[in-house]
Amino acid sequence: MMASGVVMSDEVEACAGVDVGGTFTDVVLRAPGRRPKAVKVPTTPGDPAEGVRRGVRESLPDGTLRLLPHGSTTATNAVLEREVARTAFVTTAGFSDVLQIARQNRPALYDLSVIKPEPLVPRELVVAVEERMGPDGEPVIALTDAEIERVVAAVRRLEPESIAVSLLFSYACDDHERRLCAALAEVGVPITRSSALLPEFREFERASTCVLNAAIEPVMHRYLSGLVSRLPGPVITVMTSGGGTAGVDFAATAPVHTLLSGPAAGVVAAGAVARSAGFDDAIAFDMGGTSTDVCLIRDGRPEVSTGSEIAGLPFRTPAVGIHTVGAGGGSIAWVDAGGALRVGPRSAGADPGPACYGAGGREPTVTDAHCALGHLDPAREFGGGLRLDAEAARRALAELPEPASGVLAVVRATMARALRKVSTERGVDPAGLALVAYGGAGPLHATALARELGCPAVVVPPAPGVLSALGLLLAPPRFEASRTVLADAGDDLSQTWSELAEEAWRELEKQGVTTDISLSKVADMRYAGQSHELRVDVDGETGTAELLHAAHHEAYGYEIRDERVEVVTVRVVAQGEPVLTAPPVDWEQGSPQREHDREIGIGDQVVRARVVARAALRPGDEITGPALVEQPDTTTLLGDGEAAVVDDAENLVVRLS
Repeated sequence: MMASGVVMSDEVEACAGVDVGGTFTDVVLRAPGRRPKAVKVPTTPGDPAEGVRRGVRESLPDGTLRLLPHGSTTATNAVLEREVARTAFVTTAGFSDVLQIARQNRPALYDLSVIKPEPLVPRELVVAVEERMGPDGEPVIALTDAEIERVVAAVRRLEPESIAVSLLFSYACDDHERRLCAALAEVGVPITRSSALLPEFREFERASTCVLNAAIEPVMHRYLSGLVSRLPGPVITVMTSGGGTAGVDFAATAPVHTLLSGPAAGVVAAGAVARSAGFDDAIAFDMGGTSTDVCLIRDGRPEVSTGSEIAGLPFRTPAVGIHTVGAGGGSIAWVDAGGALRVGPRSAGADPGPACYGAGGREPTVTDAHCALGHLDPAREFGGGLRLDAEAARRALAELPEPASGVLAVVRATMARALRKVSTERGVDPAGLALVAYGGAGPLHATALARELGCPAVVVPPAPGVLSALGLLLAPPRFEASRTVLADAGDDLSQTWSELAEEAWRELEKQGVTTDISLSKVADMRYAGQSHELRVDVDGETGTAELLHAAHHEAYGYEIRDERVEVVTVRVVAQGEPVLTAPPVDWEQGSPQREHDREIGIGDQVVRARVVARAALRPGDEITGPALVEQPDTTTLLGDGEAAVVDDAENLVVRLS
């Protein structure tokens, strides 16, 4: 067993949120008697745990670290790069092709060249079981002992590194799955049981989630074991896709819950930052080294969905509603067959990185464009002691048919489409949304994108380059228990609610959270005859039918009051108290540098911009563009006439006409 558990706020002597990104590993340190501190070190792709260790050592060279919540891309990268375990898939006879058949959705209706992603488990590693459970939980074909022996022998011959078991209707009765998994334990590899991981209907999504979990479980277990051994002192927790943290034991056995780990932490922090600046509704805009993540925030909280996908593979675990595009600081600019300039999704990553890093990179990137335009100062020292080579950036960009400003225009078009995806395409007017810009590159593009979308304001937090790491300290311990019930809105579900509440509470107790636990109820509901449901909070006195009417009207603009309302799946969310309840102020920003100016490129113009150190700014200060606000983790670019004011929470707030 790995060390797991959560230390509550009043017990913490020092804690550090650590976000392992594609290019940098970010650390935010919070310790009694010290100002909040942000540290960036290069990610070590071959051994991410080493980068975490370096970041922790640099942020706290003296003292004892008690708690380390962290976000990891280990599970995500394993799926994207197909570096997963050899997995055997065990399912009901007649459903061996469920992963191949999938759903007949066509995201591009008239695209004749669409290629569906290959399942993580090839057909030759699927084992069919002669059994069948009915939708009422009663056996239709009994599972015999002889059949169990045959299946175990067949699986053993496949020599798997992991096993996924997903039988038909096991959410209604898991007896067959339990017996089969008990026998398969003698194979000696990790087993994922779908009825334990996801006791919900829809056989394809449940099977896909189960297979994803099984395929990455050995990978995640190795990573977390190595991390715990390298950092034996602090209690380590892991960020989940749903916006909360979990113990390492849970993350090691159910890693599918961590597929959106890092981005989810950033969105949690973005919601808190938006509220600190006076905006309840916002768009989180995180531009890092490899990708850009955007998410809609309503009433200070990110929207949580129960259906996501990665590399075209669906998984049904709670996840914040993030939309990701391959546009980051390290995204490579290239020319397609038609002679058009393109940017991304391929990235220079951390090794060798952009050409201006001077580490062997030769291809032009977005960061090279900023360097060539003077937005990034080669004389400054960036994370990990990095200094930029502007001449190398210009040499790389010289191979393109467009100037550096063209690279920025192309990448901004990609990011604008992503921002519209979570706002206008969902019927939400950007005129009512602030844009919270973070990530190492986000503040360089924020005001230009906000103007294009029509957002009234941009909010840049005090430490935008490490906001995901801060989000790990703002995220509460969280667990969501669920069960498909397929009931009418008026049915008595009190027994089910009670059982789920006990399960959720018990899971948080396993993580060491024993006090200040809050429980909330959620139901997935729909009108009879609909094929998909809406996730609705059902705490309070309002009837479930009325809640669906209101949610349906908000989502689609109408309601059907004379139609029967179905409760499909019920959920109980248990949450503990986070380390921090609000974003901290008085950050350690380094020594204030003397204000100066230099020539930079904005669009097709060369202008003289004011260069201000973020460390020199205080609440009430105002900066008018063209200007650059420099700090250790990022740079904020203000266009001509744009004015940023430092508010009481030390955010830079740019209000746009």
